[in-house]
Amino acid sequence: MATAGCGTSQASAGGEVTLNFQWWGGDDRNVATRKAISLFERRHPKIKVAASFTGIHPYFQRLATQVAAGTGPDVLQMDYYQLRDYASNGLIANLAGPEFSGIGLDQVPRAYVDPYRLDGKQWAVPTGLSTQALFVDPKIWRKAGVGLPKPGWTWDDLIDDAGPALKRAAPDRSPVTDFGGYSETFNVWLVQRGKSMYKDDGSLGFTAADLRAFWELTARLRDKGIFTSPSITASYDGSPASSPLVRRLSTAEFNLTSSVMPYFEGYGDVVGIPFPTESPSAPLGLTVGAGMMCVRQTSPHKKEAALLLDFLLNDPDAGAVLGVVRGLPPNRRVLRRIASHLQDGDRMVYEYLTDLDGKFDTAPLPPSGSAEDKDEFKRVNEDVLFGKLGVRAAAEEMFEKFNTTVPQG
Repeated sequence: MATAGCGTSQASAGGEVTLNFQWWGGDDRNVATRKAISLFERRHPKIKVAASFTGIHPYFQRLATQVAAGTGPDVLQMDYYQLRDYASNGLIANLAGPEFSGIGLDQVPRAYVDPYRLDGKQWAVPTGLSTQALFVDPKIWRKAGVGLPKPGWTWDDLIDDAGPALKRAAPDRSPVTDFGGYSETFNVWLVQRGKSMYKDDGSLGFTAADLRAFWELTARLRDKGIFTSPSITASYDGSPASSPLVRRLSTAEFNLTSSVMPYFEGYGDVVGIPFPTESPSAPLGLTVGAGMMCVRQTSPHKKEAALLLDFLLNDPDAGAVLGVVRGLPPNRRVLRRIASHLQDGDRMVYEYLTDLDGKFDTAPLPPSGSAEDKDEFKRVNEDVLFGKLGVRAAAEEMFEKFNTTVPQG
C-alpha cells in the first residue's frame, strides 16, 4: 500500500483547499493517477490533492469505516457491486446537483452515464470503459492450431476442439484458469441466455436451475482437464503474482480488460478474445462496464471535487497520462486523441473493444448487499472444487444466500 493524507479535506487560511482522493488498484494505476493529479494541481494551484491507494479489499474495509463516521475521501473510486448500497445509505452525493455543474458529460455517451442513475439521481461518473475477456497466450493458441477464436465460437468448440488441442500443444499447462468461482462469469453465461443476475429493480433474474447448469458446465470443463486443478484455482486471489496464467500454469484466463497491464508486465503479450457462447448466433454475453468515481456526501469541497472529476474525465492531457489504467476513456474526444499512441496492452484493449462495438449487452446495477454474495460465490464454488458439496447442493445453498440478500428475488 502507498498512502498520503489523513482522510479529511482541509482549507488553509490562504484559501488553499486540500482534497482527499482514494482509489484501489495496482502500481500502474497508482503511477498514472498521480501523474494526472500533478497536472491537475498545476492547472488549479489553490487545490492540493492528498492521494491514497491500496488493494480493493482493504480499500472498502477502510472506506466503510471512514464514511460511516462522516469522514474519508472527498473523491472516491466506487465498485459496481457497492454503488447502490452507498447511494441508498446517503454516503455519496448526487452529482446532478448544482455544486457539480463543473462536470461536463457532453462528450460521454449516455449509455456510459445512465447506468449510474438511480431514483433520478446521478451517483457516479464513468472513468474508464472495460468489458470481460479471456486473455490468451497467442503463441500457444496458434501453435495448437486454435488461432484466436472469433465472436460466436461455442462452449462445445472449447470442450471438444480447442481444449484438447491446447493440452497437446502445452502439456505442462491447463488450457484455461478455472473461472467457476466468479459471479461475473456466471452473469456472462446468463446474458448469453437472455437473462442477467439482477433485474432493474434489484431483484434476481435467474433461478437455482440456472446456477446449477452453470456449475455443471464448469464441472465438465474440470473433468475434461481444461480447467486448472482445484489447488491451483484456490491459490489465485486475484493478484498478478498468484495468477495461474502469469505463473505459466494455464494458457488463458478470465479478467476485465482494465486489468490487462499486469499480464503484459508479469507474463508478456496476451490477446483478449470473447467468451464462448451457446451457439454461433447467441449473444456474446459481454457487458461494457465503466470504472466510476463518486463524491462523499459530507465533503465540504464539492465544487473542487467536481473540478477534479471533470479533469480526469475530459482533459486530453489527463487522458494521455491515464491511458487505459481504468479502462478506455469514456470521453470520445479523448479516446480519439490517444488511440494512435496506444501501445502493447493498451492497444490490444482498444482494438478488442472497438472490434466488439455494438455487440455489448447491458447489466442492471446489483442491489445493496450483493458484494458479499460475490465473495460467497467463490467460497461455495471452492466447496465444490474440493468435494465438500455436490453441484446441486452448492447451487441450492448459493441461491438461498442470494435470496437472503435480495428477498424480492
